[in-house]
Amino acid sequence: MGLRWEYNQPWYETDNRQANFGLFSGTEYIAGQGSYPYSDCSALYNSDYRDWEPRFGFAYTPSFLGKTTVLRGAYTVSSFLEGTGTNLRLPLNPPFQTEVGDVYNSTAAPYTQYFPGSTSDQGFGVLTSPANPLAGALIRLWDPNVEPNTVQQWNLSVEHQFPGEMLFSIGYVGQHGTNLMTPMPYLQKRLPGIAGCPSTATAPCGSPYMAGNPAVYDVISQISGTASNSDQAYDALQASLTKHLTQGLEFQLSYTYSKAMTNDTGYYGEGGQASTQDYYWQNLYDMVAEWGPAYFSATHNFIASYVYQLPLGNGKRFGGGWNRAASDVLGNWQLSGIFTYHTGFPMTVGANDASGTNSRGYRANQIGANSYPNDVGPGTTWFGTSAYSQPVAGTFGTAANGTVIGPGLTDWDFGLEKEFPITESKRLEFRSEFINFTNTPVFQVPASMSVDSTEFGDILSSQYSRTIQFALKFYF
Repeated sequence: MGLRWEYNQPWYETDNRQANFGLFSGTEYIAGQGSYPYSDCSALYNSDYRDWEPRFGFAYTPSFLGKTTVLRGAYTVSSFLEGTGTNLRLPLNPPFQTEVGDVYNSTAAPYTQYFPGSTSDQGFGVLTSPANPLAGALIRLWDPNVEPNTVQQWNLSVEHQFPGEMLFSIGYVGQHGTNLMTPMPYLQKRLPGIAGCPSTATAPCGSPYMAGNPAVYDVISQISGTASNSDQAYDALQASLTKHLTQGLEFQLSYTYSKAMTNDTGYYGEGGQASTQDYYWQNLYDMVAEWGPAYFSATHNFIASYVYQLPLGNGKRFGGGWNRAASDVLGNWQLSGIFTYHTGFPMTVGANDASGTNSRGYRANQIGANSYPNDVGPGTTWFGTSAYSQPVAGTFGTAANGTVIGPGLTDWDFGLEKEFPITESKRLEFRSEFINFTNTPVFQVPASMSVDSTEFGDILSSQYSRTIQFALKFYF
């Protein structure tokens, strides 16, 4: 058992050259100046001191099962502050987003608020242009309660040792993440009947974020926000069979049956196999609609690896009486390989934004059940594209994230090795390796996952063709 406490210091700019805004008031706060609604006036968001990380683990050998069976379990909490890319950081807010050259004089100008009391004789006069640094600006807005994420992990497994140096293990593994960092499209409008927009409204209502300061809200072009409000869940059955080297054979077989769900693809996420799943939610005001399979979720994953020294030649099970020539040709061979199989990853079907809300993560309508003809090449589709359509005007797409499963992977890498003893300390090794031995195609994702594309659902390329390589090595 253990307990850890960790403090993640909020991020700040060394010389206080960054700004944040009131989430709804729109008031601009410059780091290191004036009064603030934050506990950290340099970072411009609140510090979090609640990062307690307990640890617990056990191993138990029940006496009634003998000494060859072990129960193992563990639970842990860990935490760290995720990044969302420098493009979402507060130093990019006005007036710090650009370098400016200007005329120094004593005339008051909009920049006066940023450099109070400055005069030309101090070497930094009042800037007279640009007239308004906020005009057309892309604002980075951080929720004041951004905090490190919390990840809980647990597992429970049974291990049993079999004769022949074999070990079998089976167990359940779970993970639950909260407070995941999420990019937020805070300037997105609201459809009638959503988040305080009257159902009688004839057009989408404006965003409530920063709306309390019209002088800023009315002139900016976009708000790229940051919050820590997403979740993730992973559950898996994991099993493995391992054989340690005896009689020239060792191998490991591993199988995982799992499911990963989230409402946050992550700023650095792959966005599913295709890039249609955006970092941003389709509807800022409907977090529930974002819950779906994580882009890395593969239902089945199987890996087998092995090394087998053929029992032929001097000192082996067969061929102990062979002459030198026969032993050199037929003895000291070794086979090895890795076989990998996993099902495909989730993909998200996109569309054009029909909502009129300036959505940054729009999706298609799902009007039917998924089907998989699994066809590849021009004029064919990997999945039934007729199950998806463009949303009608004034609505969001009904398709969830990760509704389509892409191509899986089947790969066998095979190796063949032969040793030629020369003396007790010297030998030659010849090795041949076949990457993707069966030349099984590994299909790329569809050329497009958007319903408005002529290549929607079409798989037009593959990768990972068979590669054969040889090596000759001298040991001395």
